[in-house]
Amino acid sequence: MYKEHHSFHTPEKELTVWRYLDFEKFVDLITSGKLFFCRSDNFEDPFEGIFRLKDYETTKNMFDDQHITKQYYFLNCWHINENQSDAMWKIFLNTKNGIAIKSTVGNIIESLKDSEDDVNISKVYYRDFDKVTFHELMFESQNRQILGGRGGSVNQFNYKRISFEHEKELRLYHVDLPIPHAIKNGIPREPLTHKHIDINLSELINEIVVAPFADDWFKNMVENLTKKLNLNFVITKSDLYNLNQ
Repeated sequence: MYKEHHSFHTPEKELTVWRYLDFEKFVDLITSGKLFFCRSDNFEDPFEGIFRLKDYETTKNMFDDQHITKQYYFLNCWHINENQSDAMWKIFLNTKNGIAIKSTVGNIIESLKDSEDDVNISKVYYRDFDKVTFHELMFESQNRQILGGRGGSVNQFNYKRISFEHEKELRLYHVDLPIPHAIKNGIPREPLTHKHIDINLSELINEIVVAPFADDWFKNMVENLTKKLNLNFVITKSDLYNLNQ
């Protein structure tokens, strides 16, 4: 279920978010009723979960275990936007036939209520790593702890380089605790390769939007599939490029 934690900064529940999916990933979601969480060291960006900031030479000893920590963080990513994003359609779909799930932060929280796995939610912040120091991040308003201490709590997975700002990302986190895993009978448990977490689809999905450049038959296929699974969702085709709307 959803868990609040001072290291993760969950936005207001009314915030609209989107998840852009190829058809194969969409089928996996609605047939399994589970969200896929990718292990953070499997992302394309080598800086994922890694701080190489302006003051790296004086702070690098603080992050000696960053590459180990990445094996225990599992992420599911959404796009924050009141509207569709042309860029997200083109970045996250490998073919022209895909969909976007429209939801809200509040819907995501509700959809996790019956899950046995803990999930944290946070907005992602974009910074120029060459110009910002760890000390400066620690004193940013979202990192300041309310009680005690001058500094704050900074989670490196909440930050990405400024070049990724177009993603406007909201992240769902599952942390495979403890880090590293405790040794049992002299043998440490191997890190998971991936994670699927139970979700209530009816709570999660407000609307299914078919890609604007999808084939005409594709929307019908999505509708037929959801009906066969007894899922009643609003399904529309994007009018992003429709001049006659």
